[in-house]
Amino acid sequence: MKIMQNAAGAVWVALGLMALTGCGVTNDHDKITKDVVSNRQFLYQAPGDGNATLQVVRSNGYFGGGCSSQILVDDKFAASMEPGEQATFYLPSGAHTVSLRNSGACHKVSNDAHVDTNLAAGETALVQVNKWGSSLSLAKR
Repeated sequence: MKIMQNAAGAVWVALGLMALTGCGVTNDHDKITKDVVSNRQFLYQAPGDGNATLQVVRSNGYFGGGCSSQILVDDKFAASMEPGEQATFYLPSGAHTVSLRNSGACHKVSNDAHVDTNLAAGETALVQVNKWGSSLSLAKR
């Protein structure tokens, strides 16, 4: 009987130690950005001569995890993005409007959730969707 009590105690000690080892693990969730999966990017996927590059990055974070950000380029549905994803679009040079719509549990996107850009051939622009999926910002590289 004493042996069974000691074994049960050892099991509880081992389980407690295993539970505590997870506390020291770092979480890279907010640091990793991956490419949007191919079945959720619909337009401007192939580079061509004279194209400009538009990279859209959806910030990572636990907020906004229940929603998808729908990216529109010139009023055309170009991609659906989740937190921590990025999409690269190869656009003809010239003026373009990038807009944002949400689906899922996100709060409403404001009417001005769009950015206008004028890209020359070979130029790259970065558009960032915030972690809540509610706004866009433009930063040229």
